[in-house]
Amino acid sequence: MLSERRASILGIVVREYIVTAAPVGSETVSKRRELGVSAATIRNEMADLEHEGYIWHPHTSAGRVPSDKGYRYFVEHLMGESDLTPSEQRTILHQFHQVEFDPEEWVRLACAVLSRSVRNAAIVSLPVASECRIKHFQIISVHDTLALLVLVLQDGTIRQQMVSLPEPAVQEELTTLANRLNTIVAGLTTSQVEHRVLTSSPLEALVVESLTRLMEAADRANFTEFYLDGLRNVLSQPEFANSKKLQRLLEVLEDKRSLQLILSQVLRDDGIKVIIGSENPDDAMHDCTVVLARYGLAGEAVGAAGILGPTRLEYGRAIPVVRYVANLMSEIMREIRG
Repeated sequence: MLSERRASILGIVVREYIVTAAPVGSETVSKRRELGVSAATIRNEMADLEHEGYIWHPHTSAGRVPSDKGYRYFVEHLMGESDLTPSEQRTILHQFHQVEFDPEEWVRLACAVLSRSVRNAAIVSLPVASECRIKHFQIISVHDTLALLVLVLQDGTIRQQMVSLPEPAVQEELTTLANRLNTIVAGLTTSQVEHRVLTSSPLEALVVESLTRLMEAADRANFTEFYLDGLRNVLSQPEFANSKKLQRLLEVLEDKRSLQLILSQVLRDDGIKVIIGSENPDDAMHDCTVVLARYGLAGEAVGAAGILGPTRLEYGRAIPVVRYVANLMSEIMREIRG
């Protein structure tokens, strides 16, 4: 944890940079009377914050810029959320009740609401079946130390993978192992397999790990359909004035695989997930922050809704907006279900 004074200085740097997009100098920080310390003390504290990796120093400027670590500390310890006003909540609620529950229209509306509310891009996936569940699996011997793992999910999906065995095994041994594990894993979700299944041999551990990887891939594939709105709000930000950065970001968004991976991360988590800069799986998104929340009916159908913007995102606004919209979508789905 940072000292109270360093935390205050970091908070000032982050908030100032979010508004101005310009490096923040010690003279700007020293104008904040609540600190009550000299400019020299502030310079020393900022130098220490830089040394510890919370801010960094662009070579063309005397000011400092928040790092991903600095934004993370800000979000977790310093940020004050500005809740939506009752008027904003009523407006959004009215908009959702004006459209019938046609999934595509509903998701497009959610995208538009989120994008307008935070003036950045919004991303919302269609509600899909919740985490996949195992029906059964087989292990078929191909060679002494090579086997084919065939997984059948409850929705009828079949996934398979070649696995290298830690030691030679005959078909009878593989069948016995599969039969025993099937009695344990049948009906389980990905997270349940990860946390509930105990293994007693390297071969069992390999099979369970392979099952988990296949199920994770199936979960990610659920998010093939999503909508992106307000991208122009992001591309107009100074962070993307560099044409190469802009081109790489557009290529990633067009490809969709990185966004599918990001969306799938909220499938098993409640609450808000904030992915900042280098926490994103693709290098081209290291100047971006994604704020996501899961919506829907756990165990039945779920989707993800969120904001995509520069790391210089107005977190105190984006997080409550995403939370409200996701909660509202969940409530409406419960009402429809009856």
